[in-house]
Amino acid sequence: MIVSHEHKFIFIKTRKTAGTSIEIGLSKYCGPRDVISPIGKDEELRGSLGFPGPQNTILPIYQYRKWDLWNLLKGGGFAHHFNHTPAKLMKKRLGGAVFDNYLKFCGVRNPWDMAVSLYNWEVFGPKKGIDSSTSFEEFLERRSDDLLTNSSIFMSEGEVLVDEFVKFESLESDLEIISEKIGLGKIELPRAKSGFNKEKRHYSLYYDDRGIDFIRGICKIEIEMFGYEFDDRRPA
Repeated sequence: MIVSHEHKFIFIKTRKTAGTSIEIGLSKYCGPRDVISPIGKDEELRGSLGFPGPQNTILPIYQYRKWDLWNLLKGGGFAHHFNHTPAKLMKKRLGGAVFDNYLKFCGVRNPWDMAVSLYNWEVFGPKKGIDSSTSFEEFLERRSDDLLTNSSIFMSEGEVLVDEFVKFESLESDLEIISEKIGLGKIELPRAKSGFNKEKRHYSLYYDDRGIDFIRGICKIEIEMFGYEFDDRRPA
């Protein structure tokens, strides 16, 4: 995630929506007061481009909530901004004066496609969160609903807390519109965290009918908000 006081925008990072690539591209325009969250091994890529890395992630005490203070007193360490900080928490930490007056945006993606991307990331990615023998159906059953939908990151109690969305399917054109609104130049997008779909199959080929309905139920908000459909390319 990024909070740019210099250009008055907040990038809320959602899961599997090219968020790391967007964050790297945006960091090019960040000043010394701006907040940039760490992105793990992709810091090497960001550094090779000469863009600033993680900075100002530790919260000042005046932004602490009661839980943050309790956690600090119990030895849990200082509160900090993290990769997928939800918009609701961001608003509490930054305060209305900043949050309400900065342009807030995040990425979205077809939920059926996103779930497959998350599965391949956990099977073939650097952390290998699940065993490669785990089927896609088993993955859906084991993963919590919150990890399969991004609505909990950009919404709270039914209210959308961001101003703009960048669709994965129209990434560059959507970013161009946002760039014009916040007065940036071209946002360059390096390919970060890509290439983990080893089988290169279309996402629909991972699904049976039960899985299709499962994602439709969990991701109802995104599907209705953005008109996403299941592009069925399974053999008849």
